[in-house]
Amino acid sequence: MRASYSKFRPMLKLRIERAPLKAAENRVILEEYNRLTGGSIPMNEFVHWVAENPAGAAWHALLETEEGRLVGHTSVFPLLTSFAAGAILPAKSEYSFMHEDFRREKVRHHEGAGKSAFIVALDQLFKHCVQQGWSPIFASTNEKNQVFTRKVGLRPLEFPLWECLLILRPAAAARSTPNLTKQQRLGMFSAGVGQAAAWSLVALLLSPQNGVSEVPVGKNGFPPENGRVAFFQDTESLEWRYLDGQYVRFEAEDAPGEYVVARRGTPSKFLRVCQWKLDSAKALPRILRALVRQARQDRALGVRWAVYGKEPSAELLVRRMRRAGFLCARRTRIIMVHNKEEKFLEPSIWLMNDSLFSFDP
Repeated sequence: MRASYSKFRPMLKLRIERAPLKAAENRVILEEYNRLTGGSIPMNEFVHWVAENPAGAAWHALLETEEGRLVGHTSVFPLLTSFAAGAILPAKSEYSFMHEDFRREKVRHHEGAGKSAFIVALDQLFKHCVQQGWSPIFASTNEKNQVFTRKVGLRPLEFPLWECLLILRPAAAARSTPNLTKQQRLGMFSAGVGQAAAWSLVALLLSPQNGVSEVPVGKNGFPPENGRVAFFQDTESLEWRYLDGQYVRFEAEDAPGEYVVARRGTPSKFLRVCQWKLDSAKALPRILRALVRQARQDRALGVRWAVYGKEPSAELLVRRMRRAGFLCARRTRIIMVHNKEEKFLEPSIWLMNDSLFSFDP
C-alpha cells in the first residue's frame, strides 16, 4: 500500500515565467513570503523590484499543485554594473518560499532528481537565467540553508567588514537589537549612553549648516569604479534602487563627488549607510554630522555603517569613525554565489556595500 501510494502521489508542477505575473499570483507570493519570513513588504515595492527594473524584469519559478494552487516560489532579477561596460549582468535571488505542507513533494518530470521541490525549482531557474546571460547570481541565505543551496551550484563568498555603530537611543537600541545576550544588551546600553551624550554636545557646539547638502539620490549618477564590479552607479539604477522618501543622499558642497546614500531610520531601526564614495577623509566629519542629524529627525536608534574590505581606504574610514565615537567590530558577511568563473569568486573584485542587502523595508 505504501509503495502504491508513493507511485501515484500527486506531484507539483514547475513553471518558469517572466514578470509581470498575474495580480493574483503576486498576491499569493507576497502573502506567503511575508507569512513565512515575518516580513511586511508591501505589494507596490514587490512589483517595483521584480517588474520595473531598468536591467530587465525578473524571472520567476512557480511550484503549483495539480489544482493550480501556488505553493512555492523563487525569483531572480538582474543588476546593472559598472564592470567592463556591461560585459557581465549579475543577478540576485529574492522572495523565495516553500509552503510547509508541500516541502516533501516531488516535481513532475524531475522525479529522479533526488532533490526537494524547492531545490529543483531553484536549480531550473538558475540554469534558465544563466542561459539568458545573467551571471553570477547572488543569493542571501542563512547558515542552516547553505548546505542545501550548494546542491544548485551556489558557493559561499566571504566578505570581511567592519560593523560601525553610533547609538543615539541607548535603551531602545538595547531592547530592539535582535540576537544579543543579556550581557551584550547591557554593554550596548552603557556604550550608547556615552555616545548619545557626546553627540548631543556636538549638536550644541557646531552649526547644523556644515557644508553638506541633501541632494536627489539619482543626481548625475556616480562615476564607475575602475577595475572593480560596482552596483547602482548610473542614474537610472540609483533611482530604481533607492525608493523616494526611504533614502537620503548627502553630498559635500565643496567636493560634489563625495557622498553617502543611507536608508532612513525608524524608532525601531538604525539609519543605515548603503553606498558611498569618499576619496578623502576630510569630508567625513561633516557627513557624519549630517547622518546623525537625519537619524535624530527619524527618531532612529542611531547610525549603522558597514565598511567592507581590508584596503587602506577602508581602514582609514574606520579609524576616523572610531575617533568620532563609533563602536566598530570585525564581522564576516557570507553571500552565496552561483558562478563558474573563478575571478568572480574573489571578494576583492566586488565593490561591496549594504546596497545589495537592504531591499526589504
